[in-house]
Amino acid sequence: MIETVRTSPSPVRRAVNPLRHRIVVTGLVLVLLQAAWLVFVVGGSFFKEDDFQLIVRVTDPEMGWDGLLEPVGGRFVPGVLAVVWAAAWLDVYGWGLVTAIVVTVQALASVAVLRMLVVAFGERKAILAPFALYLFWPLAVPSLAWWSAALPVAGLHLALAMAVSSYLLRVRRGRRAATGVVVWTLVGSCFSAAALLIPVLLLAVHAVFLLGGRGAVRRVLRGSPVLWTLYGTLTAALGAVHLAARIAGQDVTPPAPGDAAGFVVRLLGETTATALVGGPFQWYLPRPDHGLALPDPPVTVTAWIVIVVVVWASSRVRGVRGAAPAWGILLGYVLLSALLPALLWTVGAAGPFAGAETRLVADATPVAAFSLAAAFLPLVGERDREGGRPVGRVLRVGGTVLVAAVVAASLWSGAALRARIDSEPVRDYLATAAGELARTPSSTQIYDTTVPRELMSSWFGDDRLTSRVLAPLAPVDLRGVLREPVPSSAPLIFDETGRLRPMGVFPVSVARAPGGCWPLLGNRVDIPLDQDLPRRTYTVALSYTATSQALAVFSYGGEQVRLSLRPGPQAVYLQITGGGSAMRISQITSGTGLCVSGLSVGAAVVRR
Repeated sequence: MIETVRTSPSPVRRAVNPLRHRIVVTGLVLVLLQAAWLVFVVGGSFFKEDDFQLIVRVTDPEMGWDGLLEPVGGRFVPGVLAVVWAAAWLDVYGWGLVTAIVVTVQALASVAVLRMLVVAFGERKAILAPFALYLFWPLAVPSLAWWSAALPVAGLHLALAMAVSSYLLRVRRGRRAATGVVVWTLVGSCFSAAALLIPVLLLAVHAVFLLGGRGAVRRVLRGSPVLWTLYGTLTAALGAVHLAARIAGQDVTPPAPGDAAGFVVRLLGETTATALVGGPFQWYLPRPDHGLALPDPPVTVTAWIVIVVVVWASSRVRGVRGAAPAWGILLGYVLLSALLPALLWTVGAAGPFAGAETRLVADATPVAAFSLAAAFLPLVGERDREGGRPVGRVLRVGGTVLVAAVVAASLWSGAALRARIDSEPVRDYLATAAGELARTPSSTQIYDTTVPRELMSSWFGDDRLTSRVLAPLAPVDLRGVLREPVPSSAPLIFDETGRLRPMGVFPVSVARAPGGCWPLLGNRVDIPLDQDLPRRTYTVALSYTATSQALAVFSYGGEQVRLSLRPGPQAVYLQITGGGSAMRISQITSGTGLCVSGLSVGAAVVRR
């Protein structure tokens, strides 16, 4: 007789058995679905505004490694600059590469959020509900479709989720996981100032859920004095750096009370509330096309009904003492990460309509997922609470239907945003400009003008100049010409479509020599203007007649440009940064007869 002996699977086989970790496997499948969804949404977008400013910064030939530590637009984001620099080095305006990076980083962040929920609440089916909502909530979609906003959002999500997981593991296992808490906070702060709230979040979670009672915060701090001293010192130092960068880039402008109230109502009452239930369904897309939430009033009312029902249900399941802290943590995070900075620096200039910006609260989605889970589920190791009730069948089925409906609504809102994005004008402009530069000889002089409004708004200043935005597209031997063109009789400029056209001058000041020529005094000619011009970069058209080939120096407002004068009646163009009421041509080659008869000062335009 043969006896069959059944052996148990090895620990390795048990660990890799997908049936043993069905929840994690299901979560990873959801991450793949999110990645496919983001390829569709992000792939249809393109570079806009701040994206170009970052690319201008990292492609500046004078930028060194220390340039990564310089603020951009009042924000300290060395991590963002490093990723943009790497992408620009590989393919400067390759949106396919950008899409791949955004989708990859967000997928890593999503896996980190899944890990956070598993570590915090255990591997149970119920965590898939807040995780699915996190993956598809529309709050972060406009930011993820915007290169310069996607990196701070996805980078923060990754760092925050990993820090929470590391901290909870440290509480259970001791010091082994403490390093991860500090490291991930440091990483997150390289992408977003909101990472400075991670220690506050961890302190709140530990004190409220794992300890509870009076003096819980004090007991947490006393329980790990070395960690919290190090953590607090690091956070204070990073906070000082971020605050200094913000103040240097933008003055604090508190809004009027009415604007502040309108902003809060719009951001919390409309934008955030509707997005949490899958809205806003409608978007307002100013040029360039970053989406602003524009929910209809019935959508807002419905959203608040759903939110009230969910909060009520959580109080029935967990009890008020269990659910209220979870919602309080979410509200506190939104107040500190979104409302406070916006009220100090944004609303005063933009008004209450700034509350339609979903990117202000895009940072909060992992915290929202955690708080939603904590409002219904106890954390692993949480102290027992009174007042909770088991989840009944009706509530379980209703919750499943609601989550499915919110995910479907979120996909609808994301598709509505994708349908409104029109990236073709910017794509066509860059493609046309790249083709023009590829065909242009290096001897051609290309003068500066600003790129169209579809690419960058006027407040970006000199970063809008074609010499900065388009230089990375030029062949190597033409980049220097773009950045530092010399005087020319036939310069070219880019028109609104990206084509190179002959240049003319739209004058703000025109001077004509009395008697036909300004006096030649020794080796210089002084040219008075009809007004005192402010200091800026001007395009100058100079008419002259020279008796022979000569060299000279053109001066204005302390700046100088070297001229090469040709014999006979000529016209030469140049660009110079200066200001004042007079210009001068000096250091003229000895023995040269020179008659300067006219001069126009203004802006470079396409010659008609």
